[in-house]
Amino acid sequence: MNPFALAGWAAVGAGVGAEVATGARLLLRTGGLGGRETIASAAVTAVLFAGLGWRFGWGIDLAAYSSFTAVAVALALIDFVEQRLPGVLTLAGIVMLGGTFTLEAVRTPGYNDLLRAAAAMVVLAAGYLVLALALGGLGSGDVKLAGLLGLALGWQSWSAVLAGTVLGWLLAGIARALLRATGSVPRDAAMPLGPYLVLGALLAILGD
Repeated sequence: MNPFALAGWAAVGAGVGAEVATGARLLLRTGGLGGRETIASAAVTAVLFAGLGWRFGWGIDLAAYSSFTAVAVALALIDFVEQRLPGVLTLAGIVMLGGTFTLEAVRTPGYNDLLRAAAAMVVLAAGYLVLALALGGLGSGDVKLAGLLGLALGWQSWSAVLAGTVLGWLLAGIARALLRATGSVPRDAAMPLGPYLVLGALLAILGD
C-alpha cells in the first residue's frame, strides 16, 4: 500500500474511531466517555488502521482486521471506563470475524487457517475459563474476549497466539506495577484487563 493509500486508510480509521466512541457511549451504564476519549479513540484507531494497511495491503485480511480493531477498541474503551466487557459486542465480533474468515477459506479454498483460528479461539477461551474458576479475578467478559482474540490471532499463526497472549499479560503487569508505584491506584484496587489484552493482540497481529 503506497503512502497516500496509507494516509487515506488512516483517515478512515480516525472516522471509525470517533464512531466507535459514540457507539461505546451507548453501551455504557454510567456515560463516562467525553470529548477527550473520543479524540483518543479516533487517534488510536487511525494509527492502528495505518499499521494494518502497511501490514496487509488491500485484501480480505485488511477488511477483517480493521473490523476487528473497531470492535476491540470499543471493548477496550468500555472496560477502561466501567471494567465491563459487553458480551453482545464480543459475540458480534466473533460472528463477524468468523464469518469473514469462513468466506475467505471457501474462496481460496483452504481450511488450515480457519481450523487453526477456531482451535485457538477454543483454547484461549477454555484457558481463561480455567483461570477464572481456579483463581478468580476474571469475569465472563474476559473469557469471551479471549475467544475473540484467539480467533483473530489464530488466523495468523500459533506464534501470534502465544505472542499476543504473553504481550497482553505483560502490558497489564507493567501498567499495574507503575500505577501502584506512583500511588495512582490502591494496591487492592481492581484493574481492567481488556485494554491490555487487546493491545497485546493487535501488536502481535501487526508484528507477525
